Amino acid sequence: MPDISVVLACYQGEKKIGRMLESLRAQICLPAEVLIRDDCSTDGTAAAVRAELEKGSQPGWTLTENERNLGWKRNFFEGMLQAGGDLIFLCDQDDVWDPRKIGIMAEAMARNPQISLLACDYGLHYDAGSVSMKKYRKKRSERTGETARYRFTSRFFQNPAPGCTYAVRRDFFLRVKDLWFPQAPHDEFLWLMAALEDGAWFLNRNLMTLWREEENASDIRYKDIPLQQENLSYIETMLSRMSGYAESHPDAVAREKREAVEAARIWCGKRQRLMETRNPFLWLAMAPYWKYYNSFRNCLSDLYLVLFGSFRRS
Repeated sequence: MPDISVVLACYQGEKKIGRMLESLRAQICLPAEVLIRDDCSTDGTAAAVRAELEKGSQPGWTLTENERNLGWKRNFFEGMLQAGGDLIFLCDQDDVWDPRKIGIMAEAMARNPQISLLACDYGLHYDAGSVSMKKYRKKRSERTGETARYRFTSRFFQNPAPGCTYAVRRDFFLRVKDLWFPQAPHDEFLWLMAALEDGAWFLNRNLMTLWREEENASDIRYKDIPLQQENLSYIETMLSRMSGYAESHPDAVAREKREAVEAARIWCGKRQRLMETRNPFLWLAMAPYWKYYNSFRNCLSDLYLVLFGSFRRS
C-alpha cells in the first residue's frame, strides 16, 4: 500500500470539523499523514482541532494555522505542495467518509496505473437553508465497471466531481503544479489536467456523504456581466494552460484532445466578445460552438445576460 496523505482545508468549521476528524480516525487504512490547514478562522476552529488531536495519539497529524487568509483554492493547493504521500486525498471539513474510503480507492489506483486522479461517488445531506447541488450525470461508459475513465467530449470544461471525492497521484500533481494559477479552483484544475491525458477516472462506489450548508463555497446565487467576464477570463487562462501542456506533451495528449482545446479557446473568445458588445446576433453566430457549453441551459444563460444584464440562480 502506498504512503497516503490527507489534506484537510478548514475555515470557520468549529461546529462540524470534529465529525470529519472522527471519520478520518475510523479509516480502516490509516493515512501516513493528515495535514489540517486552518485559514485564519475566528470561531475557534483551530482550538477544536487541537482538542480532537489531544483525544489520542495521531502520528503524522499536524495543524497549520495560516498567518493570513489564503482562500480555499490556495489553501488546498499549498496543502498539496506540503503533502509527501504517493497518493493525496482531499478532504472538506464538514463531510463524513465511509471507513473503507481510503483503502478501496488506494487499492483501485494500485491496480490501474493509468489513473492519475480518482473520484468516488457520494451521497448528499442538506442542512436547512442550503442550496441543492446538481450532480453530474455519468455517461453509460462511465457507469460501467467499478472504475471507469471519464469520457472527454466537447463539453470537457467542467468539474463533474467535487474535490473532496478525489485521490490524486503525487507524481501527476508535481507534473502539473506549476501550471496552476490563483483564480483556478484546485479541484477543477486537477480534473481538467488529468482528463487531458486520460487520467481522470470514476470509482463507482458511494464512499462518503457530502454535507451541503448555507455557506458552502461553491454556491453561486447571482450572476451579472462583470462576473461572467471574470469567469471567462479564468476559462481563457485555463484553456491556455491546457493548450501549452498539450503541445509540450504530444505523446500524453491525443490529437483530438488538442484540437478540442483549441476549438474551446475560440469558443471562449467569442463569448468574451459577446459580453463586451452585448449583441445577441453574435450569440446566434456562435451556433457552431454551442456544443462547448456544459449544457444548453448554460448556453441560454449567456443570451439572457446579454439581453437583461443579470439573473439570480437558486
